[in-house]
Amino acid sequence: MNLKSLSAKLLFFAGGTVATIVVAAVAFSAIETKSRVEASVNDEARAEARNVAASVSAEIGLAVAAGRSMIAMIGAGHEAGNRDGAAVIAELKAVATSNDGVFGAWMAEAPKGFDGTAAKDRPGANGAGVFTPYWTKSPDGKLEFSTFDAKYDAPWYALAATSGKAAITEPYMASEVKVLMSSTAFPVRSGGRLIGVGGVDFSLDGLTKMLNGLTPFEGGRAYLVSGGGNWLVAGDGGQLTKPYDETGTDALKAALASGEPAVISAIEDGAYERIVYPFTLPGLDTRWAVLLDVPSAAFTTPVYAEVSKFLIVGGILLLAVLGAMMLATRQVITRPLARLSAAVERLAGGNYDSPVAGTDRKDELGAFAGALEGFRHQLKSGVAAELAADNERSKAERLREEGESERRRTGETQARVVASLGEGLARLAAGDLVTPLEGEFDGPYRKLKADYDAALDRLRSTMQSVSQSVASIETGTQEIGAATQDMTHRLEGQAASIEQSVAALGEITGQVGENADFAAAAAGTVRSAREDAERADLIVRQVIEAMRNIAGSSEKIEAIISVINEISFQTNLLALNAGVEAARAGEAGKGFAVVAREVRELSQRSSAAAEEIKTLIADSASNVEKGVSYVDNAAEALRRIAAKVLDIDGKVERIALGSKSQATGIGEVNVAVGQMDQMTQQNAAMIEETNAATQELTIQADALKRLVGYFTIAIRTSGTSAPVTRRAA
Repeated sequence: MNLKSLSAKLLFFAGGTVATIVVAAVAFSAIETKSRVEASVNDEARAEARNVAASVSAEIGLAVAAGRSMIAMIGAGHEAGNRDGAAVIAELKAVATSNDGVFGAWMAEAPKGFDGTAAKDRPGANGAGVFTPYWTKSPDGKLEFSTFDAKYDAPWYALAATSGKAAITEPYMASEVKVLMSSTAFPVRSGGRLIGVGGVDFSLDGLTKMLNGLTPFEGGRAYLVSGGGNWLVAGDGGQLTKPYDETGTDALKAALASGEPAVISAIEDGAYERIVYPFTLPGLDTRWAVLLDVPSAAFTTPVYAEVSKFLIVGGILLLAVLGAMMLATRQVITRPLARLSAAVERLAGGNYDSPVAGTDRKDELGAFAGALEGFRHQLKSGVAAELAADNERSKAERLREEGESERRRTGETQARVVASLGEGLARLAAGDLVTPLEGEFDGPYRKLKADYDAALDRLRSTMQSVSQSVASIETGTQEIGAATQDMTHRLEGQAASIEQSVAALGEITGQVGENADFAAAAAGTVRSAREDAERADLIVRQVIEAMRNIAGSSEKIEAIISVINEISFQTNLLALNAGVEAARAGEAGKGFAVVAREVRELSQRSSAAAEEIKTLIADSASNVEKGVSYVDNAAEALRRIAAKVLDIDGKVERIALGSKSQATGIGEVNVAVGQMDQMTQQNAAMIEETNAATQELTIQADALKRLVGYFTIAIRTSGTSAPVTRRAA
């Protein structure tokens, strides 16, 4: 191809215009894609960090819930009057046994706060007489019991005791079991009074395994730091419990203080971007932070892919335009001119036999070919005469002038066509899809204009359809985003309510179970009282019988009072029997024992005071009758008490059975609510993923909207043919 030819210049101009458009589009796409990818990756990284924080909170929440339930039961039992240290020790042991993640359960009473004493021999008391029971697990999983010194100024006691809230210690490495542990402490209250502090020691080994197993973004890392800025999960095991001293220390401290996420750049010479996500531990006024390292490739790879795609599409478009232009110029300009040039060269070489091609064309080139064909005939026929020659020369000169004029007109027309086509392509490069080619195109150029205008109309129609589709997509994604956001808020509120319900049901279950135990104990006490009342009634009947026997003996003594010696003998015998019966009667027979002693003395002086004995015996008989009456009344009262005790026994047993049934039912409800809590959290996670996908679709639709907005399209209103131009929405 001749680089100085008209077709080559036209191709270079059109190719440069299209290449400029492609380069500008690729640059704009690269900038927009970089911003979008950074925002998307940061949002996804924060969502991943939020999920990790939720898992950590759930793991710690189990230990916190176990400790809180344990302390609630101890406080409720104490408030109900239970001062049995052995029961508290048993409760601590049950918590340590039933929770795999709990490595210890303990309590330290306030000074004389549990039972008001400092006895060293009571269960769970240390050498100073302070109630400090402590159950721990040995490396092989066996439970061991011990006591410890109550340090009231230590953080594990002072923080919970002074604030009245749950507290957590800074994690530490336990030398006995070689795992990372932490302790939660809770104030133990009874009747509004602090009686001590209790808590549990739990392992963080499960959190370490969980975070070490995460590889977000195909090569990322997840770490954990405490509220004090110390490593809890780190890449190097030797950093555990040591302060965070890497890049971004100030940013980490600020995030822990404010509770807002932060980003630390240039980790390991730019290999990672570190997302700092602080979160509050459930039930504790303490913040920890999840550190999520995102590989730099997660930010750059999508940008490179997007730019490569635009370069490929732009290259294909450039080649297509150049090919179409090359084909058009070759068919319309290059080939006809080449045939005319070959005809002229033949005539110049003296070849007058070959006809000139293209005389059948109706355009300027056809006129030029016709003139050249006439000139060939003239040259072939020769000069017949000088006049004819002059005429022919004149005619040839005229034809030459006309041909020259025609060539000039043809050149001007071609220049006008090329200029108009160049302006149209420039407008097309600027995004104008409304303005057609200006001016009238004659001859073969008319089809070129028609083809250009048809392509412009088709491209404008396509852009209008794309613009309408983008608007529909944008509206739909906004509605979906709003709906998913609203659903997320409702699910979060529902999850919080269910979690509170689970905690409340747990406490109610413990209290109902304890009430059932108390009711069973009360039933045993009532049965014992009923048995004691029945035995007392038997003793009273025996006392009545004895008193009646005494009254009969007194009558016999009075009948034979004249025989003093026999009276003395009989009186001694009766007095001895009366003493035995009085001893059997116990407290109720003490008064009668005194009378028996007096009778024995009277029997010894019977010979000297017979009349006095007779009088005393009469008085004794009267008193015995009164005693019988009193004992009858007491027996009747005891029988009424026994009947009421029996009635109370039946009611207490029914209360105990009802409490056990309530405890079983509430336990089943607690399990069901816990399952509802898990399902709600899973639904919330799925809604968050849907929301993230909707936001990504909105961003893509907005990017497509901006790209389409580059073009100017036409809207034809009804009743008029005039185009109304606007930018594509």
